[in-house]
Amino acid sequence: MKKSALLKAAVGLMLMSSVVLAGCGGSSGGDTKSDTVKVGVAIPLTGASAEDGNAIKNGVTLAAKLANAEGGLKGKKVEVVFEDDKGDPSEAATVANKLAQDKSIVAVVGHFNSSCTLAGAPIYNQAGVVEVSPGSSAAAVTKAGPFTFRVITTDAVQGTSLMQWAVKDLGYKNIAVLYENTDYGAGLAEVVTKAAGDLKATVVAQEAYDVGATDFSTLLTKVANSKADVIIIGGLYNETALIAKQKNNFGLEKMPIMGVDAIFSDALIKLAGPAANGIKLTGYFSEASTDPVAKNFIEKYNADYKKTPSTYAAYGYDAALVVFDAIKNVGTDRKAICDYLAKLKNLKGATGVNSFDENGDVIKQPLRLVIKDGKFTITDK
Repeated sequence: MKKSALLKAAVGLMLMSSVVLAGCGGSSGGDTKSDTVKVGVAIPLTGASAEDGNAIKNGVTLAAKLANAEGGLKGKKVEVVFEDDKGDPSEAATVANKLAQDKSIVAVVGHFNSSCTLAGAPIYNQAGVVEVSPGSSAAAVTKAGPFTFRVITTDAVQGTSLMQWAVKDLGYKNIAVLYENTDYGAGLAEVVTKAAGDLKATVVAQEAYDVGATDFSTLLTKVANSKADVIIIGGLYNETALIAKQKNNFGLEKMPIMGVDAIFSDALIKLAGPAANGIKLTGYFSEASTDPVAKNFIEKYNADYKKTPSTYAAYGYDAALVVFDAIKNVGTDRKAICDYLAKLKNLKGATGVNSFDENGDVIKQPLRLVIKDGKFTITDK
C-alpha cells in the first residue's frame, strides 16, 4: 500500500528512461520443461506493515492452493516464492532484482507499500516482468511503467469518493485532516483537500504525524479548537486506533472519523476497542458481501485460517487471480502475460470486478463501510 521515501523511489524511477513505456517489451520467462509455474510475491513480512503483508501472503497462498486443486495452470502446479521487502524501498529494490533476474519467475505479486512498488518498478520494467500490486494506491504508481499493475484503486478515486460521502451525503462542511507523514499520507491529504474545495467544504485543520506515533495530544487539541465536523484519516489502522481512543480526552467523543481502506483491519477494532464503533471508510471488500466470488473466498479463507479475511488478504487473493488468469490464457512468457493484462477486462475477484486501464490502474467502485458492534459492515448512509 503505502509508505514514505518517495525520494528514494523517484531516484529509481529516473532509471525508467531506458524503458520503453508504450506497450510491453522485454524478455520471456518460465521453464517450459518444468512441471511447476513459479510466481514471486514481494511483500512486507516483517516491519511496520507486517500484519497487512502476512494477510496478503495468506490470500495469495489460498489462491494458489485453489488453482492447484483445479489442476494448476495449463497443467502445471503453481509454486509461490515469497520475499520479504520489509516495507523498505531499498530492500524492495534488492528483492525486485532477485526476482527479476530469476528467469523461472514468470510474474510478481507485489509490492504492498507504494514506495516499494515505485522502487521496484524500474527493475521489473527493464527485465520485462509483470508486478501486480495488492496495496499501492499512490498517484505516482500510475506512471510506473507498462509492467506495473495494481488491483487497488488510486488515492484519488478513494479520497474523492470518501469526500463525496462526507460532504454531499453526510453534510460535513468543516474538515480536519490528520495524515501520516509519508508519500501516501500526503497524497491522500492533497486529494481530500482538493475534493473538499470542489464540494464547497473547508479544511479547518490539516496536521501530519509520524508513522509509529503514540501521542496525538497536540493534533487533537488543534482539531478541538478548529470546530471541525469530522476527522479524515490519511494513514493506517494502528495510528487511527490511537486517535479514536485519545480524541475522547479532548471533548471529541462525538467527533466522527472517516478514512479509506488503508485502515480496514481487524487490528483497528482490536486496538481501538469500543472507540472503533462508528468509524466509516471506503473499501472494496466486506465479510458481509453477497457477491458469490467474495463469499466463496471468505468461506475458503475461514476454513484454512480460522478467521475472517482482512481487506488486504482479499487484495492479495485478487492480485494472484489476475496473474493466474493471464498464465491460464497465454502461458508463462513474461511479455505475453503483460500484453494479456494490458487488455484485461471484467475478471471477478473478492474485491470486485477487475479491469485495467491503459496505465495498469484497476477500475472499480468502492463500498461504503462502517464499524458497528465491533464488525465492518456495509452501509448506505
